[in-house]
Amino acid sequence: MREGINARETWPFECLHCLRVWAEEYVVHRTCDEQGNDIVVWIRDEVAVEPPWSGMTCPGCGCETVTTFPTGYLAHHPEITLGRSALETPAAERPARGAPFASHALLTLATLLLTGAGLYERLHTR
Repeated sequence: MREGINARETWPFECLHCLRVWAEEYVVHRTCDEQGNDIVVWIRDEVAVEPPWSGMTCPGCGCETVTTFPTGYLAHHPEITLGRSALETPAAERPARGAPFASHALLTLATLLLTGAGLYERLHTR
């Protein structure tokens, strides 16, 4: 590998399945090839790995539905504790998983009832 710049980067992650939050530290080696193209190599635990946004799995539940936070995000949000899983989070702090679906279902049901009532009224007034 040619000479380049090494930098340490800490990437925070959240599992969208179990809501676990954790961080991984990478050494990022940036260099150029003979044609002047940028080359970036991500290293974790002295092994070259995929970039943080590619192929990460949750160390808690093994789910591959993982998202990253912007660099420095966790420093500005002390309420988020690294390594805290959804099972350890008190129910009052845990987001309601069924809430968005339930509100859409109720809205759809109300629309259907009103439409049905309107149709029923039209049919019986003739």
